[in-house]
Amino acid sequence: MNAPPPLPRNGFVSVLARISMLLAALAVLGSLAQAALALAVGDATVARIASHAAVPPAVAWMLEQRRLLSLLGLLLSGLFLVSSWGLLRRRDWARWTFIAFLLATALLNFASLALVGQFFDGMVGMFPQEFLDSREGREFMAQMQANRIVSLVTATATALAFAGLHGWLAWKLCTPQVRAEFHRDPASP
Repeated sequence: MNAPPPLPRNGFVSVLARISMLLAALAVLGSLAQAALALAVGDATVARIASHAAVPPAVAWMLEQRRLLSLLGLLLSGLFLVSSWGLLRRRDWARWTFIAFLLATALLNFASLALVGQFFDGMVGMFPQEFLDSREGREFMAQMQANRIVSLVTATATALAFAGLHGWLAWKLCTPQVRAEFHRDPASP
């Protein structure tokens, strides 16, 4: 019997998979470093930092949950690495997992826009009301308002750019030409 002809290979998928594997490997290394730091910082130190009045509640919560968040980051980075490897090997499950990562990341970029205002509110909250009521404080507040607007516009433009890129990548991975490269049977080469 004749073996079936090999599936066509698109350079787009290989390049995307290799770049993603590099980024995922760096994310795994960063997550491991973050986990080591989370383990090294003691609970007493975190409690002391979190109790400081200038620390926003969200930051205090992240510090208190540092081990869990580090583990979650490591898990997601590892899953992305496995998905990228599967994409390189042309596994259909990896294509769908990769698309899910693309779409979730695009949505999270938009969700993070709400944090811009919280960041600037936290910065302003670090200063005493007496300072904010002074002439220098009013100048500071005007500058912070301008910085907030610039940061929000920049973050929105970045989120839109990444949403466009991720949407295009997801669409490209769903085209018939690219789908034809992927194996549905995990035992396939």
